[in-house]
Amino acid sequence: MVYYACLTITIHMQNQPFPVKHWYHSGWKVALVGLGALVVASILGFGGLTFYYWREIKAGRGATLTQKIYGEFSASGSNTGPAFVKRTEIETTDDPFLGNANAEIVIVEFVDFKCPNCKTALPIMKRVLAKYGQKIKLIVRDFPVESLHPGANKMAELAGCAYNQGLFWPVHDWLYTNQDSLPENISANDLKEVAGLTGLDYKKLTDCFNNQTMVTEINRDYADGFKLGVNGTPTFFVNGEKIEGVVPWEAWEAFFSKLSK
Repeated sequence: MVYYACLTITIHMQNQPFPVKHWYHSGWKVALVGLGALVVASILGFGGLTFYYWREIKAGRGATLTQKIYGEFSASGSNTGPAFVKRTEIETTDDPFLGNANAEIVIVEFVDFKCPNCKTALPIMKRVLAKYGQKIKLIVRDFPVESLHPGANKMAELAGCAYNQGLFWPVHDWLYTNQDSLPENISANDLKEVAGLTGLDYKKLTDCFNNQTMVTEINRDYADGFKLGVNGTPTFFVNGEKIEGVVPWEAWEAFFSKLSK
């Protein structure tokens, strides 16, 4: 009887199905499937992006794509704003400018003197002015991003005080040339050095700077820019159309070439 009972139990156990282990219970298989899904998604995304670029180039928007791909930008927040603004809201008559005062093409550039990307854009814009200066008017307005570049407000004040003496552009260039060594606060010795190098009247410069004469003007520029969608520097408005970042020379050249046809 004992033997029979044991045999019965053995036979009963042998008739039970062997437990099946599903693939999702195996860690390495799950990881492999996840990796495969990621690869497929990447291929599809790249293909879609390639098709988008092909379509934009075929439609003649290659210059815009060049700017999007190679543009550089120092962002200050999430404000985006409209792509087009009313020109009367952005094109001022009391800010420094270069080029033809009566030009049909007006470029407004919002700058921060401590922004590396603005420094990168400077030689490009000088090249644009050298070749197309009679066709454009370039207006420079202030957008100091103090949160990213401490001391940017003071540099804008310095440039504004120089503008009051008719020497904005020498100081403009000096600020960019010495950008890497610009202080957060400007001392009396700094003012004396700038005045000596650029031809500014030191007393007038000191009075303007100490009395914060330019603060209201700088704040107005910043407020106008923010309201119209400036998110950082450099930001350009070409006849009211907003373009963010460092625009390559090739993009400007393509733009003016189309105008001349």
